[in-house]
Amino acid sequence: MAVVSEKPGILELKTRISRVHAEGREYRVIRPAQPASRLVLFDQDHWLNGYADRAAIDQLGTLWALASGSPRSLIYVPMRQNKTPYDEGRKLDLVLAHHSLQFRPARWPGVRGKLGTGAQHTVRIPDPGTPKLDYSEYRHREHRDVLFFDNAADTLFVAGSRESFYRAAVDLRKLSADTAIDDKPPLHACAEIGSGRWSASFGSRTRHGTPDLLHIQYEAADW
Repeated sequence: MAVVSEKPGILELKTRISRVHAEGREYRVIRPAQPASRLVLFDQDHWLNGYADRAAIDQLGTLWALASGSPRSLIYVPMRQNKTPYDEGRKLDLVLAHHSLQFRPARWPGVRGKLGTGAQHTVRIPDPGTPKLDYSEYRHREHRDVLFFDNAADTLFVAGSRESFYRAAVDLRKLSADTAIDDKPPLHACAEIGSGRWSASFGSRTRHGTPDLLHIQYEAADW
């Protein structure tokens, strides 16, 4: 089970941290100690489509918030081996990295192969909450707090800034709040995490043909 402990204003998550030397550099990789089991991500023609139960949404939101405040770490979300409620294409893992790391996805197989078990560590980070965000700046060419999507080795890589990761974490926290009604969960609830590029449009792609939109849909915990 994906366990995220919520205290007033604080998110806690048990993780494993690995320090990997590859190509003359050291990489700090953080991953959940108990990865969410009901979480899958597919590479589809027009977007990246994921399914998650509420526990997985909570964990995913925490990890995006962690990426916002961890500019020197790679945040690794393994999920390729999970069962899926649907068969919709190639399944992917997820890696989040601050753009200042300039991490090349081609390096990932070498890093992933050296992770080992890692050291246990409980992260405690501020809960981004569900504030109302202003997206009007997305329409301007000068907007720079964007997300960059790429893929390699059956993994989606998302590079971004503190602000862009924070916005995505808020979107996921809102999705968690929307699905918190146990007796009558919504028929459909989702979060759409786009690049934020002023020129992006539905179906647009970035490096290596990677879709420019990540869609996470709530799927009840019965799969």
